[in-house]
Amino acid sequence: MTGRPRAARVRRRLAAGLAVGALAGTGAAAGASSASAAVRTTADYWAFVDRRQADVEPTWDAAHGVYLPVQSLDDARLDANMLMTHALAASAGHRGPSRRDDRVIALARALTSFPAYLEPPYPQPPGQGHVPGWTASTQRVGGQHVAIDPQIAEALVAAWEARDIVGLPEDLRRRIPEVLSAVAASSFFRYPAMLLTQFNWHADLDAFAARVTGNASFLADYRLQLQRFARGARSPLQAGRTSYLNEGMGLIYAPRASAARGAALLSSPEYESLVVSGLQHYDWAVEQGMERLPAAEEATLRQWSQRALFGDWTHAGYLNWDTSLGTRRWHLARYWGFAQQGLETLLTAGRLAAVPRQRQLATYVADRGLDTYEHLAAQNGGRLPSQLWGVRGRDGAPVQDPVLTASRMAAHAARLAQERAGSGAVSTPRPWFAYDPDVPRLAVSSPAYSTAILLRHPTDDYGGVELARLLSGDGDPVAGLGGSGRAAFGLDVVRGGRLLLDTQPGLVAARRGTTRLSVRHAGKVDLRGTFTRDLVARATVATDGARATVTTSFARNSILVTRTVRAAADATATVRLPLWGAGSARLVRTGGGGGTLGGRWTRLAGARSMLLSSAVGGYRAALCRLPPGARVRLASVRGGPTSPQTRKVVLLSFPAPKARSRTIAVRLVPTTTSPRAGRAACA
Repeated sequence: MTGRPRAARVRRRLAAGLAVGALAGTGAAAGASSASAAVRTTADYWAFVDRRQADVEPTWDAAHGVYLPVQSLDDARLDANMLMTHALAASAGHRGPSRRDDRVIALARALTSFPAYLEPPYPQPPGQGHVPGWTASTQRVGGQHVAIDPQIAEALVAAWEARDIVGLPEDLRRRIPEVLSAVAASSFFRYPAMLLTQFNWHADLDAFAARVTGNASFLADYRLQLQRFARGARSPLQAGRTSYLNEGMGLIYAPRASAARGAALLSSPEYESLVVSGLQHYDWAVEQGMERLPAAEEATLRQWSQRALFGDWTHAGYLNWDTSLGTRRWHLARYWGFAQQGLETLLTAGRLAAVPRQRQLATYVADRGLDTYEHLAAQNGGRLPSQLWGVRGRDGAPVQDPVLTASRMAAHAARLAQERAGSGAVSTPRPWFAYDPDVPRLAVSSPAYSTAILLRHPTDDYGGVELARLLSGDGDPVAGLGGSGRAAFGLDVVRGGRLLLDTQPGLVAARRGTTRLSVRHAGKVDLRGTFTRDLVARATVATDGARATVTTSFARNSILVTRTVRAAADATATVRLPLWGAGSARLVRTGGGGGTLGGRWTRLAGARSMLLSSAVGGYRAALCRLPPGARVRLASVRGGPTSPQTRKVVLLSFPAPKARSRTIAVRLVPTTTSPRAGRAACA
């Protein structure tokens, strides 16, 4: 076995030619509609890269030969992203601002030298310290983290593969294989080492070292890493702990105690997509002579990657942000950038492809993600803030993150240009979903919207049996990102000023009562797949004073929510429809008329729908069924840490007489869909 340039052509051939069946028991045939997305050419990808180069260029420090972030000396990840970008530009023969062969040499030298690279006899730092290994800085001995090494290693591989094109000096041609081999062979990375459930860092180092050294022992270690994860995915390998994945095959960030239930098993999509990227080398390794995994273990990894696609990503190319790490990572832009590695892996998978046309599905999501990045960046002065939508968490870096995220997206688009060359058009996929029944959590995405139902978050105040959020097909929040009580979708029942029941209580246990949630696709239990109009979530919430049933039916362009309430004594029920930002709401009546809603109650007799709007979009609420005495008004709310810009809510209130059921049905139609879909919403 010998090292060779990245096998893009091999992976394209495998992805296109291997017959991969749909997974038994998931109902996940990944069909697509006949409507095709715009064809993105190789030149389009490189134009995106060049625009990101302009974003990052001011941080280039010619005196030191590195990119230095503002107010920080932790430049190694930024340098790695740009080294990858420049090296791939050279390999592709690109002519544009991101082609900087001289910087390939300068960056490769900086990243293989002290203090970015530590080697014996330097003493091992504390924490995740490891020698040999990389630090976070080329300017001082920075902190060490398991994620830094493979990111730098991948960039150095790209530089080594472009060595003849950029004129890499002989000492660097020798140095790169030397340092990659040393780090991959160290006890910190070599099997059986693994951090939490994150085998990918170690697997990456094995594969990168094998590429530049030809040492088959690294691929043997790579296989062991994959095999252990596959075996521990569903069955715990450690006594008293959970498996690596929950029942729906979402990644558990760190194995919990075996007795853990519910919200403790919530996945972390921003990390899952990173960990999935450990599969990216499988086809190449097999081509190099590595023995394939047993069929059952391959099937497990396929199912997991399917869950990652349908559970972690939206049609807008944005993440589903139901993370076990809460507001620490909530809408943290750099992690969206990091997670693109998972999309690249799903896009290039051959033997581990989970569904038919997976390459096309992942390509669509990746392409839309580039559009969404620029769409959101334009709303924020050209670059993304550290955390989007006003969310604040302790892991944010407001000064450094905008440039780091731009560099990450540049490297991502450069890889897409390499992998997508000559692939042609892709079709707009059908809506999809993923359900983790033990959490429980249902994620749903369509070309028109994305949303989720999460019974309870382990640390943050949102959750219940209602929609946790509603984003448009462009990735903008049109109702909210999370929240509970009056700041969230839901229904509450009040008697004499006392709250009897709330269908979206968040962490407030006193509101919760007894809750049951079930999800059916085409009348049966499915964990993930595509759908048309036959995906239904049904829930009941019961307390001593009231009972509510919430049925949520998902279609391509809309969501029908039907709520039936029954109180033990005369009470008042109120349905909540949140708005994002400085929103407004307008009532539309049958035969014309209506008007803008204010703080006073307005009778709903003869009302047909409401239009809820904000600066980034909105949605139509078609009033499909109203109980007697229903009325409406607009109220102010505080969205809280998970949805800080949810500031107003439409309240639909009606009497709930003693022991008599009352039903209200509302169809939500994001205004990015066609006006006709909105008018016919209740048909």
